[in-house]
Amino acid sequence: MERATVSEWRAGWRAVVAAGLGVATGLSLFAYVVSLFIRQYAAEFGWTRGDIAATALATLSAGLLAPLIGRLTDRVGVRPMIVICTLGYGLVCCAMAAQTGDIRVYYGLYFLLVLFGIGTGSLTWTRAVSAHFVRTRGLALSIALTFVTFSAMAMPPTLQAVIDAHGWRAAWLVLGGLAVIAGAVGLLLLGPQPVTKAAPGAGEISTLAAAARVPAFWLAVGGMFLINIPSGGIMNQMAALIADRGFSSGDAAQVMSAFALSVFFGRLIAGVCLDHFPTGVVAFVSMAAPAIGCVLLTEAAGEGLVIVVVGIALAGISQGAEGDIGPYVVARRFGLAAFSGMLGALSAATIVGTAAGALLFGSVHDATGGYDLALWIGAGAFLAGATCYLTVGGDSNPKVASGLA
Repeated sequence: MERATVSEWRAGWRAVVAAGLGVATGLSLFAYVVSLFIRQYAAEFGWTRGDIAATALATLSAGLLAPLIGRLTDRVGVRPMIVICTLGYGLVCCAMAAQTGDIRVYYGLYFLLVLFGIGTGSLTWTRAVSAHFVRTRGLALSIALTFVTFSAMAMPPTLQAVIDAHGWRAAWLVLGGLAVIAGAVGLLLLGPQPVTKAAPGAGEISTLAAAARVPAFWLAVGGMFLINIPSGGIMNQMAALIADRGFSSGDAAQVMSAFALSVFFGRLIAGVCLDHFPTGVVAFVSMAAPAIGCVLLTEAAGEGLVIVVVGIALAGISQGAEGDIGPYVVARRFGLAAFSGMLGALSAATIVGTAAGALLFGSVHDATGGYDLALWIGAGAFLAGATCYLTVGGDSNPKVASGLA
């Protein structure tokens, strides 16, 4: 087994690094820094937080197309989709920098940003990783996906400095340029990919339509939707939530970096545990713990910065673990024949849940003047989503799980 593990890493380490670079600079990174723009838009264009949070509808529309992007990736390959989506994402970032204040244009650009951004994330890049690894797939996925935690720790303070010095438009140009450059380097590293089988092996799901007839697949989709309601709401409103407690923009940026650090540990620990413990148990623990974080972030828990940091950090655990658990469950439980299509469905659930969370948190703030009600709803959503993954597990098909299919 040790020799086989070494062989996996010799053949696949480039795919891990390539995936790490790609995911760390695309749409996954944007989710960590989007809240930096909220008060900038409000100051220049007069948009309310509810107006800005309404991008959830654009996100919802684009997110529903994630399964289609996944199916295209299964058919045409990883490389073409990465090239198209990364270039598109970079161009939309440039367009974002040229906004004039028409919020309808902003909604349209946001739709395109998410649509192209889907192809810059785990849906494309983790297929390459999963094709190389079986015995240490959890570790390989966690290492690849932890790259984004480093960019997420570094970029909030960096972009805040860019905004302070050159304005928010310059920050958009930085985001777009970074995605294109890192994506190009990742493609150079990727190298030839393993040839997929013409026919699925025993126990594998061959198409997305076939997956739709499997209850466990819908549990995975539903669980991903539920946990991303509070995750998306907290990420979308994080800087504003912290500022409302009386902390400075510098404090907010530092707390956002703490969130990214907790994502790093959640992702790395979950990846290692997935290779050694039952998938359902790992998923439940990592996705249920953030419910405590939601409670700590309510005003009733206190105003201290330490409490806020702990609450944000616990919320980050789920965000980190879900990146490993989604592709791991798909590959281990259902196989690779329709991997990107199924992961596209999970990505759609993630995006729709994130959009719902952003809309929930923004609307609750506009209606009540605070975030407490949204945080309590979020705690329940974390627990419900964790229960879904406890049920779906990921180890019931030994042939697929072992890579023998």
